[in-house]
Amino acid sequence: MRPPLVLAYHGLGRFSRSLDPHNLMVDPERFRAQVNVLRRRGYRFVALSEFARHLDEGPPARGTCVLTFDDGTVDNLELVAPLLAELDAPATFFVCPGLLGEPHFDMPARAGVRLMNAGELRELASSSLVEIGSHTMAHTELSSASEEDAHREMAESRAALEDLLQRPVHSFAYPKCGYSPACPEAARRAGYAVAVTCADLGGWRRFELSRESVDSLDGRVGFALKSRRLFWPLRRSLPGRLARAAVRPLRHGADG
Repeated sequence: MRPPLVLAYHGLGRFSRSLDPHNLMVDPERFRAQVNVLRRRGYRFVALSEFARHLDEGPPARGTCVLTFDDGTVDNLELVAPLLAELDAPATFFVCPGLLGEPHFDMPARAGVRLMNAGELRELASSSLVEIGSHTMAHTELSSASEEDAHREMAESRAALEDLLQRPVHSFAYPKCGYSPACPEAARRAGYAVAVTCADLGGWRRFELSRESVDSLDGRVGFALKSRRLFWPLRRSLPGRLARAAVRPLRHGADG
């Protein structure tokens, strides 16, 4: 099974659960292993721009995979970029130009995780394996946005990145996966070639492109399911719902 894949990561690093409560940071060795597993299965890693060019013709080719990273943490430059060079794999990084250099908004301050500053982002963007996309100005959720509000957020963030990097920005990622019905048209109007989501949303549509999110909890089984696009169908199934219901009291008991 080699379905087309767009994988969504955030960053790489080794953090305790208390320092990474949202499970955003994947161990670098695990990331390397995941890419190598896909390569052994016959996957070809392509840039998001190449992947998106074929969406109007139908579902993407089987055996193709896109790597993406959200938020723009500094490890994207320090850890991810060297691994991409080692693995000869391209990736797209979605960043918020209004938050450059700031502490990561979803991680505790004591974790010491910050977003890339302008110079670091320029350095990352200089790699031939890297594409930069927008993630709104300041990680603004768009799940209830009007078309005008969404368009303003998308257009301003794109213009800010293009001014900073002096190159076109063609891709957009919806923060926290959510987007209103007006967002796809807003993304088209803002001049993007593709907009991506995640968390069982979207499909093979240019401005609602589905991604499989990979986090620090994904071991071999979890990654095997996600990389075969089986995780969400299993989660929605009756056995999956029953399994979650059975585990829920145990979790509550542990919390108590």
